[in-house]
Amino acid sequence: MKQLNEGRIFLLILLLAFFSVLGIRKMEAWGRYQTLQNKTVTEAQYRQDFYSDAMWEEKDSLSKECISLLENVENEVNYYPIPDSTVDKSLTTSFTDSWMAEREYNGTSGHEGTDIMASKNQRGVYPVISMTDGEVTNLGWLEKGGYRVGITSVSGTYYYYAHLECYSNLKEGDYVKAGELLGYMGDSGYGPEGTRGKFAVHLHVGIYTQKNGQEISVNPYYVLKSLENKKLKYAYS
Repeated sequence: MKQLNEGRIFLLILLLAFFSVLGIRKMEAWGRYQTLQNKTVTEAQYRQDFYSDAMWEEKDSLSKECISLLENVENEVNYYPIPDSTVDKSLTTSFTDSWMAEREYNGTSGHEGTDIMASKNQRGVYPVISMTDGEVTNLGWLEKGGYRVGITSVSGTYYYYAHLECYSNLKEGDYVKAGELLGYMGDSGYGPEGTRGKFAVHLHVGIYTQKNGQEISVNPYYVLKSLENKKLKYAYS
């Protein structure tokens, strides 16, 4: 009888342990589900972390619209927008994640892009190429963006290149291929047409999509990080 009771007690302990582990796993799964659910509804976080490793890992938790934009950009971007120089190896570039950092010009605004800075602060030296195939849908002066080019891909994603010194032989309506020359890096903008010298030479890169008829920007930083090893080579100095 004593052995029978001990056996029942041992079995009861095993069952309690099993259901405890099962309960913990269910709680962990529920917690993970809640985290993923939160990611799908936080547009600001999606825009901030766009194309990051963490976002790709949790891609299945995103809405179809968000996944579509991710995959469209993945299929479209081919090259880093500044080629390496085969003539002068000191002509390098750098960038940091400055998404929505405060900018002061005619009031305060958030920075809707990534600035690629030039190691040589001289306008007209660094060529700027298209990261993607697409149509030239905007070309010309913007008060904030200076001389800029806007390329719209087949998916409708808009790729924006600003503060150029000059353009290549482009006009609106032209279709460009990834790697094609758009112009040269400069420091134009922040004033009437022709204004230069208000900041260091750099390229502002933006990526935009349409939502409910409105243009929505996403952080280009992680897209550019993914392209750092995909640079063309141009002869310039």
